[in-house]
Amino acid sequence: QATQNDKQISKSIKRFFTRFHVSSVLKASNAYKKKGFSVMEIFQYLFLLIFSNRSMYMNLISGRNTPAFAKDTVYRFMKMIQINWIRFTTILAGRIIKEAIRSLDSEERVNILIIDDSMYERNRSKKVELLTKVYDHAKHAYKFGFRMLFSI
Repeated sequence: QATQNDKQISKSIKRFFTRFHVSSVLKASNAYKKKGFSVMEIFQYLFLLIFSNRSMYMNLISGRNTPAFAKDTVYRFMKMIQINWIRFTTILAGRIIKEAIRSLDSEERVNILIIDDSMYERNRSKKVELLTKVYDHAKHAYKFGFRMLFSI
């Protein structure tokens, strides 16, 4: 079943990449390789790791979804200083808004107010500005952290 989940995650990632043209976004943000494996292969592998909730180390040890490239290739990709990651996230967010979210907006849409007071835990911190003990209603315990307030 784990391999079936990995295949579903991989298919979803490929659909996302093709729908929002992530390869052209990577190219626009100056992400390219002169030789070896393509940037898209490495980037898809990193996405697979994130959404399958595994580390690269555990993936290589278990032998499941082992990439065709070595771990040094991934490390070199992540250390490439010419990639403009801010530009990448900005262009990708713009495409997602334009293609997926903007179509959900219409004149008949009702405006609403959403308030969320989520807990942001900082249990390991001691000397952080505005850090205090806050009661977490979900866990029924006091935790060090912040109370975030969101409203839209």
